[in-house]
Amino acid sequence: MSVNDSVNRIVVGSGVIFAGTLAGLLFEIFIKGVLTSYLSPTDFGTYSLALTVISITGAVATLGLHEGVPRYIAYFRGRHEENKIQELIISAIMMGLIASVLAMLVSPVLFEHLAGKGFDAQGKILSVVRIMIFAIPFTIVLNLAVAIYRGFDRTNVNMYFYSIIRPVSLLGFASAAVFLGVSLRGIVFADLLSMIFTFGIMSVYFIKRPPFKPEWKLKFGEPTKQLIRYSLPLLISATLLNIMTWTDTIMLGYFKSTEVVGVYSAVYPLVGFLSMIIGSMGFVYIPVTSKLWGENKPESLGPIYQILTKWCFMLTFPVFALMFVYPEFLLTKLYGAEYASGALVLRILALGFVTNPYFGFNYHTIMASGDSDFLMKCSVASAGMNALLNFILIPQYGMVGAAVASSTSFASIEVLMTLRTWRKQHMHPFTSMYRRVTLVDIFIVVFMLTARKALLLSGAVWEYAAFVIVYFVIIKAANVLDSTELNMIGEIRKAIRYNIRIRIPQALKSLAS
Repeated sequence: MSVNDSVNRIVVGSGVIFAGTLAGLLFEIFIKGVLTSYLSPTDFGTYSLALTVISITGAVATLGLHEGVPRYIAYFRGRHEENKIQELIISAIMMGLIASVLAMLVSPVLFEHLAGKGFDAQGKILSVVRIMIFAIPFTIVLNLAVAIYRGFDRTNVNMYFYSIIRPVSLLGFASAAVFLGVSLRGIVFADLLSMIFTFGIMSVYFIKRPPFKPEWKLKFGEPTKQLIRYSLPLLISATLLNIMTWTDTIMLGYFKSTEVVGVYSAVYPLVGFLSMIIGSMGFVYIPVTSKLWGENKPESLGPIYQILTKWCFMLTFPVFALMFVYPEFLLTKLYGAEYASGALVLRILALGFVTNPYFGFNYHTIMASGDSDFLMKCSVASAGMNALLNFILIPQYGMVGAAVASSTSFASIEVLMTLRTWRKQHMHPFTSMYRRVTLVDIFIVVFMLTARKALLLSGAVWEYAAFVIVYFVIIKAANVLDSTELNMIGEIRKAIRYNIRIRIPQALKSLAS
């Protein structure tokens, strides 16, 4: 597969993932609207905390296989070792089922021991957890099925089931439960039924359109050992990254008031939008580049890494500029004037988290190369740094200190991973054109800040719309895209139009048939 073909596949595929992510977010808003209008704040809080417990349990029970499986399927496909894929898939499903059963048995007992005498003394959350825990096996197998399809380059399956079928079914079951006037337990059963329904549809789809010809022979050989060695460090890494987000809130709650925690908790999720584009591209990037790695074509990876990093940052920059230049306006519009005090926090977090798209696909490249141990070490170092900085800064600086701690520790991961990619794979994104993009973007931010102060701009929608138009005009005038990239963009446009006219209707028909 050439560089052009790889970039085309990643960008077109990520467009589907991005659209699915946005659709999923909209459905999530509708679902929360239905539930919050029916449940009391206390019941909705109980439901939310139980969901958090189940999410943590499910994340641990996946054992990191949802990332390891697509990487090794693509890698073995590239090496034309399809015989190893069979063992890999069967062993992954068996390990996932065993882990999910153990999680069902252990999680309620562990939660009761840790929280039974604390914030859940009455056992309300535990009663919900005991119902929702039955969703774990269905969730794990569904995750693994999506991961298997992902390894075979069928990344659109993730959109079908996680962005459409799961939220639509949850909205339907929850609305029916509300219409029938059930209690909180009824809402919880509706959630469980939605997951079982989604799993059932996936099972039918998997049987009718399997990504491989299954031979259900249980075997634990070298491919399984490779998968375990690769996946477990990713599990530890993901857990530590989640702990980093919890550390801020926990320490703020310990040292400061609940009002401070509330403002910070409202601001923090916004910076997640800075990673939406790279997250969508990364979902396709890993199996595509893993296959190239299996084909022993590392020379193709450098140009792919450089091109996609530049494109990803250029597309993400307008979102960063909105957060950095107009934080008060954004927070006031979203949450109300009382949340405008988090403006400096949003600016600091945006500076830290924009390093994700800026340094680009370092994490995904390291993952595709099989170096998951280094990713775990990075997470350990960053989580430790985050906890230490929070402990030092929060008592004196409050939520600003928490933002500095998070931004510093998160950016440090990006720097370490970029250095590792440069040292081990001799790849980095900083071409002459990318350096030009960096200078242009710095100039634009400085200009916007100066213009806002001098002209007393308020942050109206028309101002931001004008900025976006001017930004892309400047980018085009700066000649930061070479002729090869312009040709790629033309091919991608054709592929997108073809998908809209032909592929997507065909896929929907096949899903329904």
